[in-house]
Amino acid sequence: MSLFDQALHEPPPRFDAAAHPSLTRLRRTTRRLRRRLLAANAAAALLAALAPLAGGGLATPLLGGYTVGMLLLSLQVATLLGSAAWYERACRTHGDPHADALAAAAHGHGRGVRP
Repeated sequence: MSLFDQALHEPPPRFDAAAHPSLTRLRRTTRRLRRRLLAANAAAALLAALAPLAGGGLATPLLGGYTVGMLLLSLQVATLLGSAAWYERACRTHGDPHADALAAAAHGHGRGVRP
């Protein structure tokens, strides 16, 4: 059996993604981003949950028919939408380079390219 025949019958070497440094950096980056997202949304939810305890009630009018409850709901919706847009942009700018490096290493591994 020649060297070329043996290469045709052997499976390609497996890529160990768990040992690749890009996976560690990707996990650390996404963990940090999730914590920031949770903190922003938890702060808005906590404010909305504690507002009825402050007195005056949620039905207190502010501007015409706009009440305190509507203001808190608007604040929560704005926080949710703003933090979702921020998280998407942060993942694209901070997380995607690590994911791309990991994918490139995985695809290039079977072709003799070092991870």
